[in-house]
Amino acid sequence: PGVSPQEDANLNAFIASGAQTITIFGKTWDLHVTDALKVPLEENLAMIRESVAYLLDNGKEVFYDAEHFFDGYKANPEYALQTLQEAQGAGASVVILCDTNGGTLPGEITQIMEAVRKAITVPLGIHCHNDSELAVASTLAAVQAGATQVQGTTNGLGERCGNANLMS
Repeated sequence: PGVSPQEDANLNAFIASGAQTITIFGKTWDLHVTDALKVPLEENLAMIRESVAYLLDNGKEVFYDAEHFFDGYKANPEYALQTLQEAQGAGASVVILCDTNGGTLPGEITQIMEAVRKAITVPLGIHCHNDSELAVASTLAAVQAGATQVQGTTNGLGERCGNANLMS
């Protein structure tokens, strides 16, 4: 917050890394925007849009991880979808829906992905945490609902309690 993309050390490190595809994440749950980032909702949308555009302007393909998407969607679907639309509008190649708290049931994943598909047209990905031992089931539900990009880990090791186990 409060820093232009051109001045952002992380974005510039991504550009300097030599990687062709960069995955960035942004806040999609309005609670996290106002309470963690402590910025207005509109500023968060601008940060998403400007960050994606800056990376694209520097020759990078951008995958956008929508952090806490499912919780954010359940709390405020209109805003959560706006964040995805900003990433898409700025040129993200793939939008990845994140079950960052790992508690979204597979059936909910399917229903919410259907709503997302009506709001955006770029390919969708999935990123599930395993807090409730649902990561593999939720990832499979997402793939059946049209996710074409899957984020996971080998043998489930990963952030916090782990992510979807790609070996399963």
